[in-house]
Amino acid sequence: MGIVRFLTQAARRRDDDGVTLMEVMIAFTLLMVLSATVAGGLLAVQKSAFRSKERSAAANLASREIEITRNWFHSADTAPAAVMAAGDVTNANPLPGQTGALVVDNVPYTVKREVAWLVTGTGVSACDGGSIVTYPSISVHVQVTWPNMGNVKPIVSDTVLTPPKNVLNATSAYIAVKVLDRDGQPNESRVVTATGPAGTIVDTTGPDGCATFVLSSAGTYTLSLSEGSSGYVSFNGATSQTATVTSGSLTVRSFSYDLGVSLRATLKPPTGFNLPSTAIPVTIGNSGILPAGVTSYPTSGGVANIGPVWPFTSGYSTWAGSCSDSDPALNGGRPAAVTPAKGSTTNVNAALQGLAITLVKNGNPINAPVTATYAGTGSCPSGDNVINLGTSSGGVLNTSLPYGAWTISVNSGGLTDSQLVTVGSSGAVALTLDGN
Repeated sequence: MGIVRFLTQAARRRDDDGVTLMEVMIAFTLLMVLSATVAGGLLAVQKSAFRSKERSAAANLASREIEITRNWFHSADTAPAAVMAAGDVTNANPLPGQTGALVVDNVPYTVKREVAWLVTGTGVSACDGGSIVTYPSISVHVQVTWPNMGNVKPIVSDTVLTPPKNVLNATSAYIAVKVLDRDGQPNESRVVTATGPAGTIVDTTGPDGCATFVLSSAGTYTLSLSEGSSGYVSFNGATSQTATVTSGSLTVRSFSYDLGVSLRATLKPPTGFNLPSTAIPVTIGNSGILPAGVTSYPTSGGVANIGPVWPFTSGYSTWAGSCSDSDPALNGGRPAAVTPAKGSTTNVNAALQGLAITLVKNGNPINAPVTATYAGTGSCPSGDNVINLGTSSGGVLNTSLPYGAWTISVNSGGLTDSQLVTVGSSGAVALTLDGN
């Protein structure tokens, strides 16, 4: 209406020459803005309707999976055991005429079904302890996802099914494995394997982070997590542990397990200085690293590929060398910690300090290999206590070292000399070896 009023008023004001070009352009611009606004609103409504339609279809598929499982569960006395033997499955019941994903209105949906024994009672996670019940029930958890969900949460549906009393009883043995992520929260969909007298059994953790095993034979079982190749790591590096169970008892074990992070650390000497001939290790530091808060890694070509390692929320500081005095915390502070996203690789630098060495014999420059030997009060766990710095050219060697106290020595070509130097954060160190 505003545009019509504007055009009407413009018509009333026009003179014999008609509506001006400026008035036409303004009216056209207003029309375009109004059209864009209306179109944007229509698109938003259409997108919302499409999202609602997707969620409705997903909810129907979740209900369908629950009903199919329920019917199967009650179809025979042996069916509950068959449902549990099938374990956690994806797209187990395709739509008629389809295979794989369940396609509705050209949208492929993934339907994942997880089952678990509720050995301590309905609604109680076996991983949280408690006394076992004589006749355990079974939880069924269904989750439906689809492509391009954006910030829409998966559709989930849950139910509890109770098998006949002769299916299980207190003569079975039970193990519950709790898997937590780095934040101490339940880690869903992690694969846990139990191997022992009853054979090898695989289960996947549910929304409570718990994998439950009902075992026909008591004894000692090895419990392991098997997703290391997918980048998952445990907090303490151990991905297996043992549990000994007896008939009618529940044993609980736990793991801290999450998707790790990786670092690509490059040794960086100052401009004009070279890497030493000996490969210098790289160390990462975080107070949570057991047992001492640091771990060192070898380098190849001046680069260390680290990880995946535990994804500490506080990240990792990185520096050159493994010797105790190489820790920058002793020289003004460690570099700022880097916190990669879980599952990612981040490039970082490990700084070396410059060392300018001049070799002279009888007043003349000499070429000879030079060695640095650690002279600090601690140790060098990675064996970098003796470093070949390289051979001088024209009596000059511009090389580099990690922080710390070092004895720089030469014993070649008739030149024997050594000096103690302290490499720190104050910059390059210059010295002359002359043996005179």
